[in-house]
Amino acid sequence: MSFVSIGDLSRGYALRTQNTEVKARISRLGQEVSTGLTADPAARLRGDFRALGGIERGLKVMDSYDLATKEAAFATEAMQHALGQLHQAANKMSSSLMTAANMFDARTIDVLGADAKVWLDISAAALNAQVGGRTLFAGAATNGPALATGPEILAEVQAAVAGLTSAQDVLDAVDLWFDTPGGGFETLGYLGSDTPVGPVRLNDRSSLTLDVTASDPGIRTALRDMVAGALLSDDTLFGGDLTQRKALAIAVGERLLTNSGNLTVLQGEVGTAQAQVETIRTENASSRQMLELARLDMLAVDPYDAASELKAAETQLETIYAVTARLSRLSLVDYLR
Repeated sequence: MSFVSIGDLSRGYALRTQNTEVKARISRLGQEVSTGLTADPAARLRGDFRALGGIERGLKVMDSYDLATKEAAFATEAMQHALGQLHQAANKMSSSLMTAANMFDARTIDVLGADAKVWLDISAAALNAQVGGRTLFAGAATNGPALATGPEILAEVQAAVAGLTSAQDVLDAVDLWFDTPGGGFETLGYLGSDTPVGPVRLNDRSSLTLDVTASDPGIRTALRDMVAGALLSDDTLFGGDLTQRKALAIAVGERLLTNSGNLTVLQGEVGTAQAQVETIRTENASSRQMLELARLDMLAVDPYDAASELKAAETQLETIYAVTARLSRLSLVDYLR
């Protein structure tokens, strides 16, 4: 019988090589046990990454859709909040001005006018709301305000009604300023674009268009009536004629009450958009889950098998350490003793 001996140097090199291989296997198996995914996709897929690449692209697209739906949700929520503030202002102003029928002193009318002026300022500021640096009610002109400020609009209308002596004449002049095509509101009040914001793609099948602007007839009518009420803050209107000031207050209160339904319709439209965004968000979450399950099916490892292999590799490494330690203690001198 013949024997093949291995020198100490060769044996040490062989043990180091085996040690390195086992450590690499332990590292790979440890990663697979902790992630549940193969550490070597190329071997699992036999070099064919086409299907996996399609899934990865799909997940990237879903990331962009998720961002778009989040932005759309924030935008619709902010629009709903702004319209709610406008509606609240119109209702409160209407209730206050309707009480003018029972008021007989100029001071009370002054207070009603001052309150109306405050509500006008709040409403204009709400319609200039921005989300992510983009104005919501300015159409395609998202980088600037949708409206002039409340005081600026009021100043322009005050100039338009200067010298008028009856409540009806003032209402007609205010209507003319707001409703005439190319008139005061369109040139000085509304600062946004007549072009609506383009549709936003929220998934492969659906997009969302938010085309409500501050020039919408419902919003324009509410602002018109608020401005008419805010004119009462000027005690020189009608030369201080209390009867005409009361008549204007009552007429504006009635108009605000009558036209409040227009804002309700707008709030309903935005509410429908909010529901659409939530539906699309649910659909996107389902699509993402399907893609992730498909990816997992391609790359997943059996956790029991991976754990068993890891335990076996650790045992093998411990054996190599034990053999190495034992061989390092062997010497001819010790044997001859």
